[in-house]
Amino acid sequence: MNESIRSVESLLNEVISDNHSSLNEAGKHILTSGGKRIRPYFVLLAGTFGSADDDTLIRTATALEIIHMASLVHDDYIDNSAKRRGVSAVHEEWNAPVAIQTGHYLLASALNLISGIDNQSYHQYFADVILEVCYGEFAQMEDQFNTAVSFTKYLRRINRKTAILLEASCKLGGLSTGAADKEIYHLGKFGHFMGMSFQIIDDVLDYTSNEAALGKPVGSDIRNGHMTLPLMCAVKHDAQLSALLAELHAGQSEDYFRQVIEAVRAAGITPALDISAAYARKAAAHLHELPETPARAKMQELLDRMTRRTY
Repeated sequence: MNESIRSVESLLNEVISDNHSSLNEAGKHILTSGGKRIRPYFVLLAGTFGSADDDTLIRTATALEIIHMASLVHDDYIDNSAKRRGVSAVHEEWNAPVAIQTGHYLLASALNLISGIDNQSYHQYFADVILEVCYGEFAQMEDQFNTAVSFTKYLRRINRKTAILLEASCKLGGLSTGAADKEIYHLGKFGHFMGMSFQIIDDVLDYTSNEAALGKPVGSDIRNGHMTLPLMCAVKHDAQLSALLAELHAGQSEDYFRQVIEAVRAAGITPALDISAAYARKAAAHLHELPETPARAKMQELLDRMTRRTY
């Protein structure tokens, strides 16, 4: 597995080549800013449930990581976030046009990377995933500073923001290697529920962690006008928070955002974590429908780490 991950890293560097143009430099900037390579890991693990085709798996794992990177570049620009993982966002390091074109370039690079894979179902699903990611970015942009976002709309947004790529990692790993339909189904469901749990934890940490661990300011979501689950849960238990949110806008004071963050910490964290845990249990249930293998054990280990993390 370590050798395969090194192959993914090598291919990432090869695809995002360094020819000193602003576009490639920006691609390198986001590549070298870090990342856990979660999606490639799950592609490679899911691929063990079929007849492994190492080249297809490596290309799939790399392409999905590049799509993830593209979504981060666009997301940072839409939110006007200055930092990503503790380093300057692309639009801050260069400018808005470079950020937009870098995202486009990364998406095109991902598609080019998998163009030689001869599997119609694979390509149709991959295209659908990219569309969903794009729809998610538009939905998030349209709902900025909309304090009336419903729970259903929030779930749809985090599915498109995070869960869809983790689901794709697991399903495409199986599709790439000819796994049985039943196994591909459970791999996909595992990835989906894991992704939902993972993003809720991420939304909780935005309120409970610190800037050094997050690589961005605490409370970035509310500062950017995004209603997330911890805030929604807190509103149900704190009438004063509802009144406070009526005054939400981008130019609010630091004291205002501090009050919101403290209210969420007091009333919204435990209910949100309970919902995350419920999704994690659903993920584990689908995982246990798969054959008992070392890969399955590793996937359970990663699920536990990802959905119980504190940073």
